[in-house]
Amino acid sequence: MERNMSDEAKELLTKFQCEYNRSLEETFARTLAEEEDVRLFFVNDNQAWTDGRNIVVDPAMDRLFYDREGLDRIEAYLKWPKVVLVDPWNVLRLVTRAQTIHECLHLLYTDMPGSAARDPKCATRNKRKTMNSIANIIEDAYIEAVGCSCYDNMEFYLKFGRVSHLLATHPGEGTAMRLFDTSETAEPSETDAAKTEEKEKLSPEEREKREREARKAVLLMLYLDHMACVLLYPMIDAGEILPELAPYVEKTRQFFFDGSAAAKPAERYAYASKIFDVILPLIPDDSISLDTEKLERLLGGTKTHTGGAGIGGDERKGREQTVTVRLFMNRDGSERDDGAPIAQLMAALKEFARDKTLAFEVILDTGRYIPRNGGDFGGALHRDIRINEYHPAIDTSFRQAYRNIYRKYSMSIHSYNGRFADILKARRPQREDGQYFGSGISSRSLGDIKKRYWYRTVEGVAVPDMAVLLLIDGSGSMRGKRCHAAREAAVILHEVLTEQDIPHAVVEHRAEGYDPEIDVNVLVGFHGRKGEKYNLMRIHADGNTRDGLALYWAARYIKKQTANERRLILVISDGVPEHCYDEYFPPVSTQDTARAVKKIRKSGTEVIAVSLDDPGGFYCYDALSAIYPHLIACNDLTRLTGQLLGVIAKLLR
Repeated sequence: MERNMSDEAKELLTKFQCEYNRSLEETFARTLAEEEDVRLFFVNDNQAWTDGRNIVVDPAMDRLFYDREGLDRIEAYLKWPKVVLVDPWNVLRLVTRAQTIHECLHLLYTDMPGSAARDPKCATRNKRKTMNSIANIIEDAYIEAVGCSCYDNMEFYLKFGRVSHLLATHPGEGTAMRLFDTSETAEPSETDAAKTEEKEKLSPEEREKREREARKAVLLMLYLDHMACVLLYPMIDAGEILPELAPYVEKTRQFFFDGSAAAKPAERYAYASKIFDVILPLIPDDSISLDTEKLERLLGGTKTHTGGAGIGGDERKGREQTVTVRLFMNRDGSERDDGAPIAQLMAALKEFARDKTLAFEVILDTGRYIPRNGGDFGGALHRDIRINEYHPAIDTSFRQAYRNIYRKYSMSIHSYNGRFADILKARRPQREDGQYFGSGISSRSLGDIKKRYWYRTVEGVAVPDMAVLLLIDGSGSMRGKRCHAAREAAVILHEVLTEQDIPHAVVEHRAEGYDPEIDVNVLVGFHGRKGEKYNLMRIHADGNTRDGLALYWAARYIKKQTANERRLILVISDGVPEHCYDEYFPPVSTQDTARAVKKIRKSGTEVIAVSLDDPGGFYCYDALSAIYPHLIACNDLTRLTGQLLGVIAKLLR
């Protein structure tokens, strides 16, 4: 009887099945399947499948993540270090990734729906079900062979997926012994069909026919279960088969092996068809239902192959691909023992640890709100204004939108990184001791018996000591193309500065119309976590601005959060500051903001602004020139990112 899941295990599973992990796995699936429309979902249904577009996986398959006894057996069989499966989180990741890989390989190499749906041989329900079962066994063996023949760092996932299902203490329902025992020799007991027939008081002839068909159903499933074990679980003894099934096994065994190595989907189905022809006498009529429960557990579910897995699935033609090895065997049938891929495992564990840390940060992160008094920053003019400082929670639902921008500008990002590698990195001399020749002798090395007492001076590389804060106007006038351009520029700037190890923050600000408050949204902080970048997709346009107070806040924030010698506030704006609450309009607003800029620059923080104008005009530039001594005109939004990065590069030359 299956053990109940403890409260602790339930809590861990709930955390694992968070949106961050689902999105992470979906991104992997889209990359492997080479299909951007693929969606991936977590379920607790003890099976995994795909309908051609959607992938469904169960991280808690076989309840393996809290099955210590089963995990010990798996580690021993795979010869893995004990450290791999100690953490239940690692087990959940391995189970999930193994299923995702399996289903992605089906998306790439399997015809969907299968050919049985159109095959005239499959004229009855049981014939169609039998053909599907044969094809399922062959197809699963083939795609796992593709995985270990054609992809790096994939085989240990596939082996784990197959072996874990074998050695789990509670695979689905029942024990491993019951699941994989296909050597039943006892005659079937009184069947449900027989019971029904007796109740219906059938004639002796009809009853005999029903019993004969019921017997066929039992034999057919014993045969299919046996062949699934032979092909998919060669590491175990599939046991003896009933004498009356032995001829069928002998005639079809090689068809299964040849079919699972055939490069084309049509060729694999042709082998399935040959097997079908041989075992046709075992297929009962539709008065008897086939019990495929054990076979489905052996395969880990069969929905992928039936064509009825879900709504909205796509019809797909599988690719042709030659395989060189099987998952556990060579092409000639000899056993493969490549040893445990220790380096691959350790690399995977490091990845799991990083993702676990971020996942927990996302789960536990509810965001922060810090109210501040404007008078503490900007003096009497702002003393009645409240500053709402928001540090929003990481929202991974923006992950795909962020990735779309990154992909769109990936070449530009790489180009900027290449240029910054030359421009941003300053040269400084470094001394190398222990040389056989050089520019001087080190007295500390005179005792070296190998006479390596020379030193030489070489040029090293150092990243300039600078921190950057991008302050984005979030007022309603930024709506549309300007807001979109600012969002894209923030993404590119973040990616480039991250690659160059330059501390930076991205902050959006706006004033609340007729309310005495402003919002400063710290979308990416100086000490932000990896997932904070998705919050850049929150940049939007609404309300007024109170630039003077926002700048005072930004100057204190960059100074408190960084210890860098050089500090730069980059302002993106499309007009002069206006706040309706206290008629903070020009000339008061422009004079106040100009004073703020002058004071901040005097304290050692540089302020440079970019004015966003309409094509062909410089109205915004002319208005802002009274505020910012260093102002850059931008009336072509496609140039915004280049201008921002150009400012940084110029300051760091």
